[in-house]
Amino acid sequence: MAPHPLPRSWPPPTYAEVEAIGRMEDAALRNLHITQTYHVLKVAFAGLLGEADQSWCGFSTWASKTAGTFIRKEMVTALERDMLSRAESVMRGFGVTQARLLGSWGLPSGVATVLTRALDPVMSAVARHIAHGNLLVFQELGPLYTAMLEHFTGPQATSPAALERVVALLKPGPLESGGQDLLIRAVRAYHEALGLTRAKDRAERVFLANALVGYHEQVRLQAPIMGALEAPLKELFLDQLRELLRARGAGMPETWLLALFTPLADRLERCWRELMTRELMTMELPGRTLRLGEDIPALTAAADFPPDLLKLEHPELCALLQQLDRTPDDTAGSAARDWGSVKDRMNLIVDLFRSRQQDRSLYQPPFTQAQVEAFQQGRMPTGRL
Repeated sequence: MAPHPLPRSWPPPTYAEVEAIGRMEDAALRNLHITQTYHVLKVAFAGLLGEADQSWCGFSTWASKTAGTFIRKEMVTALERDMLSRAESVMRGFGVTQARLLGSWGLPSGVATVLTRALDPVMSAVARHIAHGNLLVFQELGPLYTAMLEHFTGPQATSPAALERVVALLKPGPLESGGQDLLIRAVRAYHEALGLTRAKDRAERVFLANALVGYHEQVRLQAPIMGALEAPLKELFLDQLRELLRARGAGMPETWLLALFTPLADRLERCWRELMTRELMTMELPGRTLRLGEDIPALTAAADFPPDLLKLEHPELCALLQQLDRTPDDTAGSAARDWGSVKDRMNLIVDLFRSRQQDRSLYQPPFTQAQVEAFQQGRMPTGRL
């Protein structure tokens, strides 16, 4: 039985609407608008490419939704609890000198107090980096997908002129020097897909386009991702500790205090980075949360990928995967070892895109109608976001 056609509850965004979202200053509200716009774009794009294959927007909807939990700092309580538990274990290896300096606070409770004070600015820094990355990608790719919707629609959609009107919006050149060659190749692949009737040929062109956009996006996101992973817990912990000890009138030079507590701060920062890496390496999809430090689950017990993408034929796509995929034609080994590495992220992302490109659950709306109405009116919605 053929699936029901996708409901199109919202019209495609205009350039003016996309640009207005990019100018919003409230990062939490802006993220909701970005996530919803990706959803509207993915549904609209299905009208061009057919509903079988998800465009990149099908995945960016859920990546942006996941980013929103960090931007709104929803995980602060759980992270603080985990961090304090790890800190208690770390402190067992430290001696009585530090405890004596903290006086009636004691080593566990004193460090817990300092750590709690330091975590709030650290989480604010993480939220800022993730919000910046969310905006950076949308400002570049939101207008591009809007342009493709405009020019790849209608009787002249498959014409060379329609393609060149979109390509003209992009800057030629390698990614390393700020060029958009990967996006130009992606636009050409999407455009080729428009005129193809064989499902496998169309699926491979869409996968190629999605992977090229994903590669461009991940390089652009490198600085915000590293900023989030390297939020300066050690520095903030020692700053807060100095303030506490000054208030106690500790009779010891600050250089000595720092020498005593820096090893502890180093250990705490390592614990924090492990926790943040674990939290950042997640992606919420409809009905499940992927742990990106684990292999992408196979599509079914019988196959890792949908039939149209099981055995790849397109030369450009095969060449790209030779560059990006450490475990060709297999989701085993797709886990990202280091989320700070573009290569590790792309090794995972190409398997995610390939295995879930024909997953219709990704078309689900990320928010309820009432939530959309609320943030479109400038209010933070109620309920789980």
